[in-house]
Amino acid sequence: MAVEPRTPQPSFPLHEHDFCELVIVASGNGCHVLNGEPHLLSCGEVLYLGPDDRHAFEQVQDLYLTNVIYRPNAALLQRLAPYLQASADEAGERRYWQLSDDALGRLEPLLGALAREARQPDAASHLMAESLLVQLLVTLWRDRFATDGQGLSARGRLAHVLRYLRHNCTQPIDLDELAERFGYSPRNFRRVFREATATAPHDYLVKLRLCRAMRALRASDASITDVALASGFNDGNHFSYAFRKQTGTSPSQYRGGAGGRSSLERGA
Repeated sequence: MAVEPRTPQPSFPLHEHDFCELVIVASGNGCHVLNGEPHLLSCGEVLYLGPDDRHAFEQVQDLYLTNVIYRPNAALLQRLAPYLQASADEAGERRYWQLSDDALGRLEPLLGALAREARQPDAASHLMAESLLVQLLVTLWRDRFATDGQGLSARGRLAHVLRYLRHNCTQPIDLDELAERFGYSPRNFRRVFREATATAPHDYLVKLRLCRAMRALRASDASITDVALASGFNDGNHFSYAFRKQTGTSPSQYRGGAGGRSSLERGA
């Protein structure tokens, strides 16, 4: 077992490993490709990776995260399974969980204690590390997708904003109205958002829509225009421009041949 901060996490090519991994994102953003599915990873998200998963980090932007790495025995894996599997109403989220900034703060003492115990060679420390890992996962489970934002700090409310954007990114969104809805002034919203995600709200929304489009291009034969409209873009030309700017290739090239895989997959 080990706790490994990535400050920051660089781009990293497609790979797999024979251990389990819990990824906790503190700030920034980046495209995370998990088993061929692109996802815009950003602050406050938690991701579980199993031994059979293949993943890569692309287009990272000040992405700061912590990896908790472990090799569970069969008994421990069975105990942890209920806290690592998405429930029916979270199926669309796969294994990406969203936490508030306040919840992330509560993890710091646990991660520090786990890191210290994991470095000790004696059997008692191994047992303590295992207990701390269980406590960490249960804490994450309890805090995931909190729905009550009352009393949270400006950074704490941002988790609710990010979740809203993920679930509604294909719809027209007025970002100033969204800021007011979650208790921000437009100026403060842009400041808090950029500090946490290393990007502006509008650019973040575009990235979310592009990730939707990338998945649709892989999975369907719909026209480029239909994919664009279904992903939240107003027209095909704007979509194609944004897609090429983000990925370095056109939607049709991405869909066909080598373009149907991420840039890091093509280099692997």
